[in-house]
Amino acid sequence: MNMNWIGILKCPLTGLDLRILTEEEVMLLKADATAHKLWQADGSVMNQTLEQGLISSDQSYIYPIINGIIILLKDLALTRSADKFIKAEKDKDKQLVQNFYNQKGWFVNEEGNYEDAVIYEDLRDVSKDYLKKCHDRVSRYLNSSGTYMLDAASGALQYPDYLQYSANYTFRVCVDFSFQALSEARKKLGEKGIYVLADMCNMPFKDNVMDGFVSLNTIYHIPKSEQALAIRELYRLLAKNGKGVVVYDWYKHSVWMNLYLLPFRGFVFIKNRLLGLISKLLGKGEPAKRLYFYAHTYTYFRENLPPFKLAVWRSLSVPFMRYYIHPALFGKRILNWVYTKEEKDPELCGRKGEYPMFIFEK
Repeated sequence: MNMNWIGILKCPLTGLDLRILTEEEVMLLKADATAHKLWQADGSVMNQTLEQGLISSDQSYIYPIINGIIILLKDLALTRSADKFIKAEKDKDKQLVQNFYNQKGWFVNEEGNYEDAVIYEDLRDVSKDYLKKCHDRVSRYLNSSGTYMLDAASGALQYPDYLQYSANYTFRVCVDFSFQALSEARKKLGEKGIYVLADMCNMPFKDNVMDGFVSLNTIYHIPKSEQALAIRELYRLLAKNGKGVVVYDWYKHSVWMNLYLLPFRGFVFIKNRLLGLISKLLGKGEPAKRLYFYAHTYTYFRENLPPFKLAVWRSLSVPFMRYYIHPALFGKRILNWVYTKEEKDPELCGRKGEYPMFIFEK
């Protein structure tokens, strides 16, 4: 595994440089693990075989590399010393997201689609051209080439359209909270990819090392108190003259989608309340959440982020398309008309529609 790029990494616990473990060090660590003298930083005993890894320059923490994926989550760091344990509790909302994508979201069904797309996207033929053109929009706000393109969180790179963003970059740096996501991304990128299991709110990279970044439909799955922090982390990593794009979801803050979906949302609200009431009466408690989601307002981001421009990624939400867009009812013509309107006034559509793009430059 060629790791000439290791200089862009830093230890997520100490902030120090990382280096590759030597073969002798790996053998000693294996012996320590066998003797139960090697722990994860959360205090649990190391129970996997270590074949390759990184170590912080002060030798406090070791980070395994598993199937080409660098494990740089704080609680999964390894240490020989009990005084290096960290006592932070796992965030329940982050754990919910991680579990969904490790256990369901990034697995392919019989039709060859990821479960995440089946649940949250419109995969019908009538919508494909419109969706592709929206995916293509991202490229125009990025530098056309560079060394490192950061994709946070990359997921499984489920659409071929996503590959264009890093086509002329040396490396695409895929960061995700899900090991399954990175395993899928590696199948598509191979040696062009750098795969890092990490928390977007504590990016294990040095300042100003990324020539570009994308973060697509991810930030709103981060706890609401940390969303601005995650975007500021992306900006911290951006090199001079670098460009980055964050795709967000206004959800109930989208004026246009509120107008068109109000009756449907009212029905869903009443249905969910009834189902919750029935579950309580039957002693089943509240239905389990699938994913954490929270949408902030435009004003919140203006007040808490570095300067950015706003443009539209997509005006229409998935529920809108499923309810209103149909082949027999001029669906493709409607979507072409919407796309033309978006191109004429991208900032207005980004403010009033469903999915805006925050565009950053240094």
